[in-house]
Amino acid sequence: MRIILVKVLILYMYFTYFKNHGNAKLNKSKYTLIRVYHKNPFKLYKKNKIEYNKDNIDNQINYNRHTKINTDINLFKSCTPFGKNNRGVFFIANNINTKEKIKNLKRKNMSILSSNNIDDTLGGVNQPIFELENISQSLNDLYRKRKSEIEPLIQVAPMINVTNRHFRALVRIISKKVQLWTEMIVDNTLLYNINNLEEHLGFNKNEHPIVCQLGGSDPTSLSEAAVLIEQAGYDEININVGCPSTKVANKGAFGAYLMKKPELVKNIVYEIKKKVQIPVTVKIRTGVDDLDSFSFLKSFIETVSSVGCEHFIIHSRKAWLKGLDPKQNRSVPPLEYNKVFNLCKLYPNLKFTLNGGIKSIEQGVALLNGYVPINKTTGNHNKYTDNNYIKVEDYDINPLYGVMIGRACMDNITVLAKTDKLVYNHDTLATAYSRRTVLEAYKSYLEQNSSFYSLVNAFELLKPILGVLKGMPGHRLFRNKIDAYIRTYASTLNCAQILDKAMIDVDNIAPGCLDLMLDDYKAQQEYIKNY
Repeated sequence: MRIILVKVLILYMYFTYFKNHGNAKLNKSKYTLIRVYHKNPFKLYKKNKIEYNKDNIDNQINYNRHTKINTDINLFKSCTPFGKNNRGVFFIANNINTKEKIKNLKRKNMSILSSNNIDDTLGGVNQPIFELENISQSLNDLYRKRKSEIEPLIQVAPMINVTNRHFRALVRIISKKVQLWTEMIVDNTLLYNINNLEEHLGFNKNEHPIVCQLGGSDPTSLSEAAVLIEQAGYDEININVGCPSTKVANKGAFGAYLMKKPELVKNIVYEIKKKVQIPVTVKIRTGVDDLDSFSFLKSFIETVSSVGCEHFIIHSRKAWLKGLDPKQNRSVPPLEYNKVFNLCKLYPNLKFTLNGGIKSIEQGVALLNGYVPINKTTGNHNKYTDNNYIKVEDYDINPLYGVMIGRACMDNITVLAKTDKLVYNHDTLATAYSRRTVLEAYKSYLEQNSSFYSLVNAFELLKPILGVLKGMPGHRLFRNKIDAYIRTYASTLNCAQILDKAMIDVDNIAPGCLDLMLDDYKAQQEYIKNY
């Protein structure tokens, strides 16, 4: 009986392990990293591993036409079967082949640079200095030529209790081209509320292009939630691997915590891509806790991209999961733009969006054009205090796919007013002409979506427009009046009427302020000066 069991075990191992050793457990025609087949049978005697000379076996390797290589070196490693005279064994390789060999393959999706040969991408104080106003008026011709097929380039970051339907409706009043994102939605929130998905996944038709961000750590439940998202009509799904909050990263064991488990993220992306047809992207940080080296970031990118993830949104700061709260994690860790630009060079087959520290659409355009901010005095890239920029070397190899703006939009939505004109070469929307046109358009939205609301609902509906006057006379009064009128009139006036009353108050103390053109910064500065 024991002999029979041993024979069965040997047969099982032969057919499941030896004959498939090194074979990816994924769709072989799409997602395998390196797949090589030995043309001729070879022998391994006993359990001793035979060392093969690279020069002798180069001509015996066939590269499958579906091979997708995401690294700058070709990996090559032979396996060691526990058998005798095994023939036609599948194997992978390890650190024998060179960058020159990869170049000879002439594959468009390979890295064309070795990470060891990349100099400091951003340079230092000795480089020419450019002023922001001279590099942010439009995308350069090279970028338009390389990226003409890509939209969107400007993305509004997902923010809890911020990027809900009402906020997204306000953004659409400012720009019709910006890519919108939902708040992060936990997978179980959808799976346990199947009969009430409209509350969590509902959106208006004019919100396209729109991305739904998912949170969670279980590949199965995330893939099931992804199906619901695709059925709801979203254009893209993003996996949150960058949120550093205690509730998410520590107690929930997802968000930025997942950066510590790249294999799990890989499995999550793979399971989701098996069930949906829309793109699946990942939003990450440049590192987490002590895992903050560039080699770790590269390894993470290579691992996750091996299953078909082609777009990474990178908040260019590391995350501290213990010791810093979410607000501090947005400011205390220094910006690391250089890592993002280095990734662009190393992996031209992938797309990268830069997030973090972007305060205006002009800064976003400068970054898209390949310029990064620098402190002219110190030469630091992570703590800049003025509008001085330097050019990224060899930027044309793989320009940024996009830039993501977060808190700046929440604080003052008008920072997006020139987006369609500067980035997409479209006319600015009529509703984005001035603060008055923005508020009038939002008032129409309120009239269509509210009548008499409770106190809580009124605050939620009017919260998105609280920062419209930030930096202008009447800003504090406008916020205070909105708050007071909600508390006083929520039971008798609808939200549109409350907004109208607050606008009248602003007109009384700052005449003409609401009518200033949003894209005329000089006129606004002159108004502030003479107020």
